[in-house]
Amino acid sequence: MFSGRDRVAMHPFDPKNRNSPMAALVSLGCAKNLVDSEAMAAQLEQAGYAMTANASEASLIVVNTCGFIQSAVEEAVETILLQAVHKGRGSCRQLVVAGCMVQRYGKKLLDLFPEVDVFVGASHSHRLGEILGGSKDASCRRLWIGRPDQRVPALARIPSGPVFSRYLKVADGCDNHCSYCMIPRLRGPYRSRSIEDLVQEAGDLAAQGAVELNLVAQDVTAFGSDRGDIGGIEELLDALEGIEGIRWIRMLYAYPDRLRDSLLRRMARSGKIVPYLDLPLQHCAPSILRAMGRSPAPGAGGMEEVVQRIRSLVPGVVLRSTFIVGFPGETEKDFESLMGLVERARLDHVGVFAFSPEAGTRAARLPGQIREEVKERRRRALLEAQRRISAEKLGAWVGKTAPVLVEGLHPETDLLLVGRLAGQAPEVDGTVIINEGRGEPGRIRPVLFTASHDYDLEGRIVGEGEARSFEG
Repeated sequence: MFSGRDRVAMHPFDPKNRNSPMAALVSLGCAKNLVDSEAMAAQLEQAGYAMTANASEASLIVVNTCGFIQSAVEEAVETILLQAVHKGRGSCRQLVVAGCMVQRYGKKLLDLFPEVDVFVGASHSHRLGEILGGSKDASCRRLWIGRPDQRVPALARIPSGPVFSRYLKVADGCDNHCSYCMIPRLRGPYRSRSIEDLVQEAGDLAAQGAVELNLVAQDVTAFGSDRGDIGGIEELLDALEGIEGIRWIRMLYAYPDRLRDSLLRRMARSGKIVPYLDLPLQHCAPSILRAMGRSPAPGAGGMEEVVQRIRSLVPGVVLRSTFIVGFPGETEKDFESLMGLVERARLDHVGVFAFSPEAGTRAARLPGQIREEVKERRRRALLEAQRRISAEKLGAWVGKTAPVLVEGLHPETDLLLVGRLAGQAPEVDGTVIINEGRGEPGRIRPVLFTASHDYDLEGRIVGEGEARSFEG
């Protein structure tokens, strides 16, 4: 329901609201921002707006921005200017910019964007309906921003995509204070939601048709730690497993130094917690990790020892990670160490980012800044190494069968279906191309894999009696 790189809100037009003012919403950035956008869309409907996918017919347009890195800011600026065109050519009477970019730049935006009527920081996004209720007065406050330190209760959400796969944001903010990161400044300190709120929201999502829950936060494994509850994530998982209709529960953004053996064993014996972990390792060279402000991996074996421990406790686990190349002071030897880690650890999915020196961060002021062409060379080399690993690992699936969540028609042709394994998170990992058989969106069906590519698999849906489970 959010399409294109800007994920423009495609909420279905409700004929019974034909006489209501129309609103369009554009969501940028991460899955956590997407959850905020869904809550804002619900606030708009509660305020009397009908949601539309066509911004040209909307009287209100809201852009929920990302402000994490410069490229995200540039995308937000481009999107704001694009949507501002509708104030002159369409029916738009009010343009609202919300989210992290507002939180980052605040008052600086007032003169830069005279076309924007109201700016709402991430600290106030849960009050969007209330704010817009008073913004019809020309003398109203134009900038709504404050310290992002409140615990926001559960909010109604309108699905921005398939109802069968939903994100559940378990916490906001971050306490890690990595030297390259703006998140603690933009989102405030780490604040876990209550288990009761999350169970209620997850139950509501299941009632709407969700079969997959993807738990998101800056650090899912830190859930409850701000309340002194070190095993909070395990308590939450216990509660979520009891929700009828939920088949897959996936944890995203799990910090390796908080992965307790008890949590890993719980994953291994669970029937719903999928054996998948997204570990933001970022690097392996001790000097770079220290400069990043990140905890070095425990044990003499470093990151490889962490990976081996996870695999020993969770057989068949699928591992994803992200790495930053070109961090200030990264030598060729440091990069070779990182390359060696990727080649030896053989992770299933890897994202690679070139370091971005963000104004206001400690890392932007560090000596030893790396030239852009060196960053890009290292990024491409690491991605190429991972491409080969991914192709080899996916090739091992050919001839085997595993459950696949059918998502619907392939975006490029009506002749194929597309779906995902439990080891493929939405949006960031590969997919399964289904070239034979029928499967309704939201159904988990056995698929026999007949071919593999660098990042995707191909296969056909088989009958339950024909399915063979994947082991290894």
